[in-house]
Amino acid sequence: MDFLTKNKGSDEHTSKPSPLPALGGASAENLQFLDYLIYEPVRTVLLHREGVSVLVPAPERYAVHKLIVASRRLADALGRAKTRQGEILTNVYEEAWERGSSWQEAIRQGIAMLPKAGMRRCAIALENCHDRQQASEPIRP
Repeated sequence: MDFLTKNKGSDEHTSKPSPLPALGGASAENLQFLDYLIYEPVRTVLLHREGVSVLVPAPERYAVHKLIVASRRLADALGRAKTRQGEILTNVYEEAWERGSSWQEAIRQGIAMLPKAGMRRCAIALENCHDRQQASEPIRP
């Protein structure tokens, strides 16, 4: 479990944990723009036994927050490691695509549900993914 707190200082505090004495010595990661991320959270269910109701950041805020934070991560080693997660996304996408035509059709249908601009961006990104892996069939939403 990660504990997060708003980064109240300069960027130099981002990589240093903040102590949480009330939690038995646990520490929290200082996260930039946390106030933006958690504004107007949405209620969902954590899938555990009968379900646990939780509040999470709104997906659109999470996406924008990730874009902002990713642009700042290139300067540190942890950040560079996290930007390599795109490779992981490529690998798991390829795994799903290789599961056959019904999976491919479901992926196409999901892409088709995106707004037009998002659909084009996603299709381009996925085609680039396929080009990189030298896949034989391009994705067309």
